[in-house]
Amino acid sequence: MGNCAVKKNAPKTVSPIVPLIKSQTNPFLRNRAASLTSLGGLFEEEMQLSPAAQQKARKKRGSYQKGNTMAPTEASNAIIKDVPKTTQDKKEIRAALGRHFIFQSLSEDNIEAVISHMKLYVLEPQQVIYSRGGAATHFFTISKGRCEVVEKGIQKGVLGKGSSFGEMALMQECERTSTVRSIDKVMLWGIDRHSFRNAIESINAQRYNENKQFIESVPLLQNLNKGQQEALLAVLTHQEFEPGRRVVTEGDPGSLFYIIKDGLVNCTIKGKLIRQMSRGDYFGEQALLYNSLRTATITVVTKATLLSLGRDDLTRALGNQLQKIIYKNSQRIALEASPVLKNLTKAQEEDIVSKMKCKSFETNDVVIPRGTPRGQKLWIVVKGNLITEQSRKRFNALSCIGDIELGAPPEGVYEENLRADGNVDIEEMSRQEFESCIGGQLSRVSSRNEILSIMRNVQLLKALPFKKLESLVNKVYIREFRNQEVIFYENAPGDAFYIVKEGKVDIVKNNAVIRTIGQHDYFGERSIILKEKRTATVRANGPVHVWVLSKEDFLSLVNEGIRIMLLKRIELQDDKITLKDLHIVKLLGKGMFGNVFLAVHKVTRLPYAIKTISRDKIRAYDLYSSLLLERHILLQTDHPLIMKLVKTFKDHERIYFLQEYVQGKDLFDVLREIGIMNDANAKFYISCILTILEHMHERDIIYRDLKPENIVIDEEGYPKLIDFGTAKVVQGRTYTIVGTPHYMAPEVITGKGYGVSADYWCLGVMAYEFICGIVPFGDSDEEPYKIYEKILQNRLAFPQKINKSLKTIKIIEVLLDKDPAPRSSTEIIKGHNYFNSVNWDSILSKQIKAPYIPGIPSIANEIFQAMRNKQTLTAFISQEEARDSLEVPKRGKPPEPGWDDPF
Repeated sequence: MGNCAVKKNAPKTVSPIVPLIKSQTNPFLRNRAASLTSLGGLFEEEMQLSPAAQQKARKKRGSYQKGNTMAPTEASNAIIKDVPKTTQDKKEIRAALGRHFIFQSLSEDNIEAVISHMKLYVLEPQQVIYSRGGAATHFFTISKGRCEVVEKGIQKGVLGKGSSFGEMALMQECERTSTVRSIDKVMLWGIDRHSFRNAIESINAQRYNENKQFIESVPLLQNLNKGQQEALLAVLTHQEFEPGRRVVTEGDPGSLFYIIKDGLVNCTIKGKLIRQMSRGDYFGEQALLYNSLRTATITVVTKATLLSLGRDDLTRALGNQLQKIIYKNSQRIALEASPVLKNLTKAQEEDIVSKMKCKSFETNDVVIPRGTPRGQKLWIVVKGNLITEQSRKRFNALSCIGDIELGAPPEGVYEENLRADGNVDIEEMSRQEFESCIGGQLSRVSSRNEILSIMRNVQLLKALPFKKLESLVNKVYIREFRNQEVIFYENAPGDAFYIVKEGKVDIVKNNAVIRTIGQHDYFGERSIILKEKRTATVRANGPVHVWVLSKEDFLSLVNEGIRIMLLKRIELQDDKITLKDLHIVKLLGKGMFGNVFLAVHKVTRLPYAIKTISRDKIRAYDLYSSLLLERHILLQTDHPLIMKLVKTFKDHERIYFLQEYVQGKDLFDVLREIGIMNDANAKFYISCILTILEHMHERDIIYRDLKPENIVIDEEGYPKLIDFGTAKVVQGRTYTIVGTPHYMAPEVITGKGYGVSADYWCLGVMAYEFICGIVPFGDSDEEPYKIYEKILQNRLAFPQKINKSLKTIKIIEVLLDKDPAPRSSTEIIKGHNYFNSVNWDSILSKQIKAPYIPGIPSIANEIFQAMRNKQTLTAFISQEEARDSLEVPKRGKPPEPGWDDPF
C-alpha cells in the first residue's frame, strides 16, 4: 500500500510568455501532472498566466527534494519497544519486506540493517496508526492482531498478521491517502523514514569508500581515471565464502578477478601451498585481460568476503580492452608529469597517445641500444622497469625517456644500453611523428600553448571555441617596453589586448598607481570587443615583455555571431552594479520561498532577472546552507548554455541573486509545439545538454533534476539551464532522494548512492521524449509508488510506431541502462559513435542553426513604462511579498553570525 497523495506543483519557468497550444493531436499533450511537492527549490516560479495557460501549465511534473516540513505524528498512542527479534520475527519481517519492490533491490546486509532498526509498536484496539492527510513517516508490518484501512469513513480492507503498509513513507515526504487503525490489540514492527535512509546510507557509503580504496590499491587498476573507476565500482560484486570453499580451481577457465575484502585464503599449485592471501590481496587479474585458464587453486581458510569483477562486467563498464585503456591512461600520466611535455593541450596529448606504438620486451632485452641518436624518439614505460647497463639508473613505469631532448636540436647519442628489468612494455614514437601530432617544434609549440592556457583563463575569452583560441594564438606577437615607458594612455582608442610575459606594469589613473600586475596577468581585453576608450594609463614598471593581440587580428578571426555572444558575456560581468542601479519592471514569478522580478539597469537599460528571498523565510525554513550552496554552484558555472549569475546582494530585509535574464520558452512547451523529433534535431538538443552536464560534472556538480521544465529555449533556439535548486557538489556519491519521479535513475530510488550517472539517466529520459513523445516509464501514472516500481522493474521498450532504425535509440539504450556503469562519466558517453559527427566547438559558440527559434515579444515598451514609475526597488518587492499566500511561521533557526558574508 503506497499511501501518499499527489500534490500539484506550480509550473516552473522564467519565460515571460507561455503560448497556448492549439493542436489536440500532439503527442506531448498528455497528463504531466506534478507528482510530488517541490520542497527545496528556492525559486519555483509560478507565472501569472491566463486561466487556459494555467490549466495547461499545471500538467507539468514537479520535483521532489528532501525536506522537513511535516511533523512525525504516526502511531502516537503506541508503546514503542526496542526489543531483540527472534529468528521467527526476522523471518516474518523478511517475508513482508520481500513483497515490496522498495526492498527487493536491497542487498542482504541492507535488509539486515533495516530489520535491526525496526522497533515494536504496541497499540490497543481502535487506535489510529495514521490518518488520511497526515504526514507519512513510517512503514509497518503486522506481527499480531488486525488493522483496518478506512477511506472517507468506509472500511476498505482488513490487514492481518504478515501484512504491511505505509511503505511509500520510506521513499519521501508525502500525505497519507487513507486512515489505518487497529481492530484488536496489535503489535507492529515499524521503522521511520529517517532510520531507514540512515541504515541504507551508512552501509552503502562505507562499502563504497572501502571498495574505492581497494580499486585504487590494485596496481592493475591504479591508472584508471575517476570516471573509469566509478564505472568499475558500479559493477563490483560482493561475495561471501565459507571456510573450505574453493573460489577458483587450477586448470579451469576463468573470467572473474577477485579482491579480498576480509578473511584469509590459500593459494596452491598442484596441491603445494604457494602463499596465503588476506585483506587487500587480489588474484585472477589475468582473467580480465585474457581468456586464460586458472594457474592456481584458491581455497578459503577463514570466512571471507571477496569483491569480484567479471570480464563481461568490465566490458560493459569500459569496453573490451582493459590493458589498452590502462596503457593509454599511463601515457597520459607520464606526459603530464614530464617537465617539457606537461603544457601540451588535451588534443595534442590525445593525438600522441593514439599514435604511439607498443612494444614488449623480456628480462635483459636491450630496449634502447648504445649509440642510438638522442632527440629522435620519445619512449614511455607503461609496464615494468628499464635499467642502464653500467650506471644502473632505473626508469620506472610512467617514465618518459627522450622527452627533454625533443625540446632541443638533436645532439649526441645514448652511451649505455637500456635493458628490460623483467617483462616490460614500452610505447614509442619518432620525433617526426611527435612534431606532426603537436603541430611543430616543441619549443615553439610550448610557448604557444603557454599563451593559450593564459587566454583560456581570460574571463572575456572563456566562451570562445577552443579552435578559435588556437587561431588567435597564432596572431599573438611579443613587444618589449623599457622602464617607465607608457604602453597606452588613458582615453586613447583601444586597439589591442595584452598579456604580461615577463616583468610588471602599473595601472595609473589621475597620475596615481592604482595597482601593479605581473607575469601572466592581462589588460586591455575589453577593447577588442567594445568601442570604448582606455579607462587608465598603463606603463612599464621595469623592463617588461608582453604578448600582444591586435583588435584587427581578433576581429578577422571571429565572426559577428561570436562577437555578439562575447559582447553579451561582457554585459553579464559588471561587478560594479549595485541595487541602486536597478529599476524593477515587473514580477516574473512567485515561489514558496522567493520571488523573481524583471529588473533593468537605469543607465544601460540592460535587463536582468533578480531573485529575492526574505530573511524571515530564510530563518523560518532554515535556508542558510541552501542559499550558500546555490551561490557557490552558480559562481562555479560559466557556460553559454547555463543561466549566469551576475552578482549577489544583501540588505537587512532579504538576500538577492542578480542573474542573466533569459527570454524564451521552456523546453516543455517547445516539445508540445514541435512534436516528435527526427534524429538530427534530437541529436542537437542531446548534444547541447551534454555539454552543460560535462561543464558541471567537471566541477563536481550534480544537477539531479534535469527535465524539460528546467530548460529554456532562448531567443537563438539553444537550450539554457535555469534552475539550480536541486544541484549539489558531490565528490564520490550522494544518497538523498531528489528529483522528479519520472526522471529519477534507479540508483537514486533505491538509495544505494549515485553520482553523475543519475544526470545521464535524466538525459536519457528526455532523449526518449524527443523521439517518442512520452516518458519511458510510468507515462500515464501520477502516483510516485507506481512510477518507481516501473523504473526499477520494467524493461526499456519503444512504442510500435517509432522507427527502430533511428540512431538516437542506440544512445538512449546506453543512457537508460539500469546499470549505471555504462553512463558513469562524460568521457564514456561522448565516446559513443552517436556523437562522432558532432562539432562541440560549434555548439558552444552557437554556430549551428537551431531546429526551432521561439517567437519572443519585445519587452522594450514594458521597460519604458516601468522607468516612468518612481516606485523604488525595495518598495516594489515589499508590496509583492505582502501578497504572498504562504504565511511565514515565526519559528526558525537563528542565523550564525556572519553566515551571509559571501553575499
